[in-house]
Amino acid sequence: MFSLKESRGLVAIAVFIPIFMFYLDEAVIKWIREFHLVHPDIGRLLQSADRIMYFAAHGATLIIGAFLLYLIGRYVNRKFHNVGLSLLIGLVTSGIVVQIVKHLIGRARPRITDSLVIIGPTFRGSYDSFPSGHTAMAFCLACILSRYFPAYRIMFYLFAILEGLARIDGTSHFPSDVLVGAIVGIVIAKVLEMNMRNPAKDIGAGALAKS
Repeated sequence: MFSLKESRGLVAIAVFIPIFMFYLDEAVIKWIREFHLVHPDIGRLLQSADRIMYFAAHGATLIIGAFLLYLIGRYVNRKFHNVGLSLLIGLVTSGIVVQIVKHLIGRARPRITDSLVIIGPTFRGSYDSFPSGHTAMAFCLACILSRYFPAYRIMFYLFAILEGLARIDGTSHFPSDVLVGAIVGIVIAKVLEMNMRNPAKDIGAGALAKS
């Protein structure tokens, strides 16, 4: 399921979560607010990038894209069938898991307060910061696509990392929200991997059949 390197990486991230949550989250958000005030031109540029990343990694955007890929694989090019199916299952699962955890914990977003505020189970607006859903889905996407197209692994994970940073820069999430979101997305993708066929064989078979 997880290689030794991957397991160590997830453990390392998990170790930093309480450190950020109790000591660094507030400091990072305050620094970002100050940076935007001191450098308004750069701040406006970053805000534009944040909006682009928000759309690119939005659940609806990713799920629709995965569904289109699934249709292409089913009716046009068979080698994309399992890619689209894996993405659909992974992204929907990530979204559901994140929404459940968000509303059970009820953490206030940075737009409400810079401090750690958790009110417990709630559906109140802006009390759904932990974990970051955009980040979870972006890392789930990166992990799944990396299995099928390993040559582009860096590009996929760079997209996921930039999405997480955009959520922090836009003060929609604290760093710990993003770290947990990344773990959720990767773990769900890895669990899904256990139940899917070998991606290299699938794509290789599709390429041979087409030739």
